[in-house]
Amino acid sequence: MMSATLSRLSAPVSKLLLVALLAAPALYAPTPAADAENRRMAAAPSAPASVAELLAYPPRIDAWVNDHFGLRDALVRLNTRLRYRLFGQFPTPQVIAGREGRIFMATYQPAAAAYSGVFAACGYQQDLTAQLSGEIEHNLGLLLAQGINARLLVVPSAPVVHSAQLPEWLSRACPAAGTPMSKLLAAGTLTPAVRERVDYPLALMLQAAAGGDVFPRTFFHWGGLGPRLVSDWLVPHAHPGASWRGTPYVSAPQQKPSDIGHIFPGLRLDSTVETLDLAKSGIEQCWGAACYPEMADVLAKFGESARYRNPAAPLGRLVMMSDSYGPPSWPWFARYYREVVAVNTNSMDALKPADLARLRAFLFSNHNDEVLVLYHDATVHAGRLSQDFKLLMP
Repeated sequence: MMSATLSRLSAPVSKLLLVALLAAPALYAPTPAADAENRRMAAAPSAPASVAELLAYPPRIDAWVNDHFGLRDALVRLNTRLRYRLFGQFPTPQVIAGREGRIFMATYQPAAAAYSGVFAACGYQQDLTAQLSGEIEHNLGLLLAQGINARLLVVPSAPVVHSAQLPEWLSRACPAAGTPMSKLLAAGTLTPAVRERVDYPLALMLQAAAGGDVFPRTFFHWGGLGPRLVSDWLVPHAHPGASWRGTPYVSAPQQKPSDIGHIFPGLRLDSTVETLDLAKSGIEQCWGAACYPEMADVLAKFGESARYRNPAAPLGRLVMMSDSYGPPSWPWFARYYREVVAVNTNSMDALKPADLARLRAFLFSNHNDEVLVLYHDATVHAGRLSQDFKLLMP
């Protein structure tokens, strides 16, 4: 009798347990982090107000459920870790694993063509000499023609400097020799006045890379050794006849997570980065728009801006306008300049004409300043000089 009763109860109990198991994730459904997958998560659809919206409602519901079901974030992170540990793969084509523990940014946008970021740096199957010659001559020439003491520093990026650590087939496609900037400078198409103010420290960085990491192995941007070496080389190079020396500094290696770790959530890949101790090096740092009260409303629209002061430095004021490769180098240049004014121009296209006029005056009105335009190779190849200077110097 007891056995028959248990048998009759087991079926509904089993069904309830199965439903509970399937429903468990829904009971634990936290809002996913905004940057959890480097994309915009599907929003909950509003009630349909027309026949067309009603027909579109089911797929919108599906998209929202797919992005918000319980434990999804944990499963995404687990998938990332497993794919990397088992197969050396990332969950996004934007990042690829190279050799000797180095990773590379393969594309700058999720929908971009495969490996386009690497090819953009090394100039694979492209002849950019005419384009670069025209853009650099015109845009740097605009500054020089107005009496602005300006230089352009084009930073070779990791696929060029550490090309031997790319996957073998990519390394063959992107040798360090024959980059677009190398071809341009060898072509002799720039006027002497402009050519003298264009710096491309490829040889310096390749020599350093033969004995160590110029770029942290899990970083996209440079840091530590790279900007220290380049700043130590550039300042004396830009001031021939004078033996400029940076002020003494204190630095130490630190373990830091990858600067593109948000693209592969759930996986932490650290690098050893030489980090400047600003306080012990006598450098005062102020970060953000509040550093410049007269420009705070404009600079608040920028992703990054900063001011550095070093009373013991040998040179006056340096104005740095840069892409995202600039910020890691800003404090290293402060060893040479009593003041460094620095802005990352990546968000400059969001400024209104009145803002741009004020920014132009802020950056270029004092002709006693030195101006350094610092972009990495791929952004120069992509025409960022013309894009930015069209706004700044219309």
